[in-house]
Amino acid sequence: MGNPFSHLEDEKLMELYKNGENMAFEVIYLRHKDRVYSYLNKRLVDKDIIEDVFQSIFAKFHNSRHLYNNKHPLLKWIYTICRSELLDSIKKNKAKFVQLSEDQLSVEPTTFNDKIDLDSIKTLSEKEKQALKLRYYSDEDFIEISKTLKTSEANSRKLVSRGIKKLKVKLRGEAT
Repeated sequence: MGNPFSHLEDEKLMELYKNGENMAFEVIYLRHKDRVYSYLNKRLVDKDIIEDVFQSIFAKFHNSRHLYNNKHPLLKWIYTICRSELLDSIKKNKAKFVQLSEDQLSVEPTTFNDKIDLDSIKTLSEKEKQALKLRYYSDEDFIEISKTLKTSEANSRKLVSRGIKKLKVKLRGEAT
């Protein structure tokens, strides 16, 4: 006997799930788990990390289900969660796996402490400058950035992304 909701569209299933119908989640999960796993498998090497991120994606999906708006395709919303969890995992695991041997340690202090003067770049909006400083100079995550800038986490990611694109254009122009 199959799931009575398996014929429904994703967006209708999500509405049912938001209203407490757990069998709707089962259909969503079975429909999209392979896509999510494939997305992660193409971007990560360590199977344990893939499994951890995979689980965190569906945990976040469950915990934020009330935020979903059915005017948008569910699969796009799922991929937004995937990307967010993937980026957070990469950032977290980069710091975890750095291991230096004795011959790799530098005896002399490094002199490269230059930061790009974001205030001098006129193509960046004030919010983009703030977001870039918080992300790369203060090493804050997107949740912290969104709180500081009083915006959503998704918008803080957009601000950083747009700012990076503008910086690349500016730096390519100076390099030529």
